[in-house]
Amino acid sequence: MRKIVKTILMAGVLTGLTLQPVYGAGPLSGAAGAGSRMQAATRVIRMGGDGDSTGTQTADAGQATAQDGTGSPGAGGSQGPAQGAGDITDAVAWADQAAQTAAAAVEQAVADPSFQEGMAQAAAEQAEALAAANAAAQAAAAGTIRQLDPTKPMIALTYDDGPQSSVGNRIMDVMNLYGGKCTFFMVGDRVPSHAAEVIRMVNEGFEVANHTQNHKYLNRIGAAEIRSQVEACNNTIQSVTGVRPTLMRLPGGNKNATVLANVGMPVILWNVDTLDWKTRNAQSTISSVLGKVKDGDIILMHELYSATADATERLVPALVSQGFQLVTVSELAHYKGVQLNPGQIYNRLP
Repeated sequence: MRKIVKTILMAGVLTGLTLQPVYGAGPLSGAAGAGSRMQAATRVIRMGGDGDSTGTQTADAGQATAQDGTGSPGAGGSQGPAQGAGDITDAVAWADQAAQTAAAAVEQAVADPSFQEGMAQAAAEQAEALAAANAAAQAAAAGTIRQLDPTKPMIALTYDDGPQSSVGNRIMDVMNLYGGKCTFFMVGDRVPSHAAEVIRMVNEGFEVANHTQNHKYLNRIGAAEIRSQVEACNNTIQSVTGVRPTLMRLPGGNKNATVLANVGMPVILWNVDTLDWKTRNAQSTISSVLGKVKDGDIILMHELYSATADATERLVPALVSQGFQLVTVSELAHYKGVQLNPGQIYNRLP
């Protein structure tokens, strides 16, 4: 520790002494500059607490020595190079003693039990602050976490494979009409051509989420390409909306160990599959939900089909009348007290 402090102090003094003459100052100007630096260093040493008065006195003495001669720092070169060399010697001697005093003060502080307790407390506070910042970042990326009634049932309607403006805007319209929100898992390469719709999602509190850049089945590709697919989708959505997704869904739900090790995001699947992509029939989609869902469920639909928009326009008021709150996945996790972790799979919450 002493060697570190000593090195820093000596480097600071000697750097100033040798650099100033390059710009045309005489030797005494360099010594006067050293005196200013000594004064600043004195303030540092005084922060050490008890036992550093010797260092303070030494620093003051060193400053006086550096400014000796005409009594006017930087008066020119009238004292000659020999006097300037003497000033440098004095400055180096001061730096050596001051460094030792400062190092001793640091060692004393570190050995103090109260110092160690303070460091432990600071570390705990920092950990709490980081956890809070992470939760806030997730909430911000997900959209606003609304004030909801935690005693009433909640379900998350989710829509894959968009954006598709002709469908997504209808879904948002009916959600807004009945006070609901949902999550859109979007394919990155579709986002730029539906930018206005995606910006609306963010502006109105809907959740934008990752469904890879090109809808590739990630279990069929390598680790590097998995990371590229996820990162590219996040980048595309962020470039359009200013919000970076915090959740992702695997195309087809297909996964393996390599996928889960490389997606780097919580993986949201589902526990109610409407099969809307297969039937493309509004009534079939409605029948797969009404009377079957319960608190904490995640329902899978797709944003690509007009029949899904038809079904949503009938499902939303029916579900609300049954007492369900229609929420985003992040809202559901928030109110159920579930921490969503990268690489982990969630089919329902909790």
